[in-house]
Amino acid sequence: MARKTIASAFRAGVRDLQVKHNAELLGIHWPSPKYLDDPVGFARDVLGVEPWSRQVEVLEAVRDHMRVAVRSGHKVGKSHTAAIVALWFYCSNPDARVVMTSTTARQVDQILWREVRMQHTRARIHIDGELGMLARTGLRSADFREVVGFTAREPEAVAGISGGNLLYILDEASGIPDAIFEAIEGNRAGGARVLMFSNPTKTTGEFFHAFHKKAPFYRTIQISSEETPNVLAGQRLIPGLATREWIEEKRQEWGEDSSLYKVRVKGEFVLREEGRVIDLHTIAEAEQRWHDPDTDATGRLYIGLDPGGEGTEGDETVVAPRRGFKVLSLHAFRGLDPAGILLQLLGLLATLRDKREQPPVVVVDAEGAVGARVYGHLRQYVDRNPGVFELVGVRGSQWGSNKRHDRVHDRIRDELWASLAGWLKAGGAIPEDGLLAAELHAPEWRTDHFNRQKVTSKDDLRKALGRSPDRADAVTLAVWQGSPSVHDKKPELPAAQGPALPPPPQAPDPFQTDPYANQFDPYAAYWGR
Repeated sequence: MARKTIASAFRAGVRDLQVKHNAELLGIHWPSPKYLDDPVGFARDVLGVEPWSRQVEVLEAVRDHMRVAVRSGHKVGKSHTAAIVALWFYCSNPDARVVMTSTTARQVDQILWREVRMQHTRARIHIDGELGMLARTGLRSADFREVVGFTAREPEAVAGISGGNLLYILDEASGIPDAIFEAIEGNRAGGARVLMFSNPTKTTGEFFHAFHKKAPFYRTIQISSEETPNVLAGQRLIPGLATREWIEEKRQEWGEDSSLYKVRVKGEFVLREEGRVIDLHTIAEAEQRWHDPDTDATGRLYIGLDPGGEGTEGDETVVAPRRGFKVLSLHAFRGLDPAGILLQLLGLLATLRDKREQPPVVVVDAEGAVGARVYGHLRQYVDRNPGVFELVGVRGSQWGSNKRHDRVHDRIRDELWASLAGWLKAGGAIPEDGLLAAELHAPEWRTDHFNRQKVTSKDDLRKALGRSPDRADAVTLAVWQGSPSVHDKKPELPAAQGPALPPPPQAPDPFQTDPYANQFDPYAAYWGR
């Protein structure tokens, strides 16, 4: 190991000498006007990267315009382009100051700043300055040029920067609050430039207006994921860019006319978001927060369980565990009977639950014959094994939990969706899952003749999605706190169907994966035995 470390350090040292020697041979000393009018040449000669055609368009737009806004689908090289622009501006302008920002610390440090560090380290020609590990530390030269990064939750940090050559690079700009743009606008009076990238998830705010009422003041660019060299060639020419396989997968998963496909693949704004229970911007922000280490994932464990049928053609059984403001994961199965669902649930509890904490709450959809049967099976187990978990059955068709004369929502199902929408707006985080995103975006509100809000019926959602919204249903259950009447009373359900449970072990261990270890296990494949 020591020899490898010494060898690696030696190779790195030799490379540093080489890139410095290259700069001396070319007579380049930063800042240099050599590439001031040629950011594409800078990318090729200095950084050793070959931009693809739409990246070239963005680089030249930043050179020629004070304000540039780029809306795009996923995986078109936005972060890579941002890093090229940042280093080009830093190397080409005296007193250059580049400020990079995005909605989360992860986006700034692990994506934007990682790209800057990689390109700086791999450059063919030496780029001066001390390079920090974090964006806040930044890249700083002896003559006071710098590239730094902050999250969009810090308007005071952004506002406190000024200079004659100032460039703001804003990633995920749809989600950046107006306070940041107000701080930037104050500095634009001195000639600051602005470059914005984003998926077009939001139809309000500066990024949206850049393509609409403020379009005369911006150079605007739209990049579809369908345009990448990988997609056009049908092979992976540039690692990391969208592929033809991914495009086809999303076309089948979402539908080419769906809002998700238009936003996340084509880079188009979707203007008809009024009436949606959960809009695309809220979904996108919740997905980003899932990766944010600052998202609260503490507190009691709640598990949403949406049971499916036993046949292979039936709906999925989906389990969604949650702590605090984070849905930890999604687990989907097909063909499980109630005993199989219980075994999967106990296995998940063994993984997630700390023995010292209070029992988790399992909230199960007890609607219909399938739900009633699964609820009855789980109830038998809980009654025989108290303390393993608390069980709550929810029937969405029941009247809303408020007093009938002043209810805002009609049924419990409507309250479930309203509760989830509020939780997401308050800072909830969900895993990135294409099926879940489509299911969350599908429902809309309508008003009944009593002026109560009702969400799109499940039958209509099935028709729109081509499947049952099982993942979204599990998440609504995981988030549901309900009223005391829902939590304290067992739902009125028919008697559980099927054979009685076998007797539990003499000393049941709530954390053992299989409570029936000494008996024939038809689900052995699920446990890896």
